[in-house]
Amino acid sequence: MKNIYSNIFKFNKNILSKTLKYLKKSNIVGLPTETVYGLAGNAYSKKAVKKIYSLKKRPKINPLIIHYYDLKNLLNDIEINKDFLKLYKNLCPGPITFVMKKKTSSKICSIATAKLDTVAVRFPNNKKTRAILNELNFPLAIPSANKSTGVSPVSAFDVAEEFKNKIKIIIDDGNSKIGIEST
Repeated sequence: MKNIYSNIFKFNKNILSKTLKYLKKSNIVGLPTETVYGLAGNAYSKKAVKKIYSLKKRPKINPLIIHYYDLKNLLNDIEINKDFLKLYKNLCPGPITFVMKKKTSSKICSIATAKLDTVAVRFPNNKKTRAILNELNFPLAIPSANKSTGVSPVSAFDVAEEFKNKIKIIIDDGNSKIGIEST
């Protein structure tokens, strides 16, 4: 499909740099994962998290999934245990979400967790999104890039159709490999 959208980009060093700058300013971008495309924003930023809820028209009682590059980054925010470590070793990165206890010292915006003491966490397996996560010093809140109760997007074009020019950067990585949300 020909790209007729000015906000859909192929991933390269220039777009990586632009995306990182955009996320650091609490803006929202459309990112691919192996499951579906998501709306990504700084999970530590109240401004970014509020933008995600507003764009999705998502109820504030519905927490967001927080995405990390690896365990090292997770340790600042989440309490882990041996059972989790076994699952992480065997299933991550990949399409699984863990519900974990949030540390009291965590910087995750309380709105992102619907003010719960738990956090839904995930380690996506998409190379482009992982490259972005690896360059950031904060995790990303990334719910599916659709309005609440709508069909989850499986392509950058789906995201552009749903949000038009409200999302300035959407990274194109073809169709999602799985096409449904994480377990």
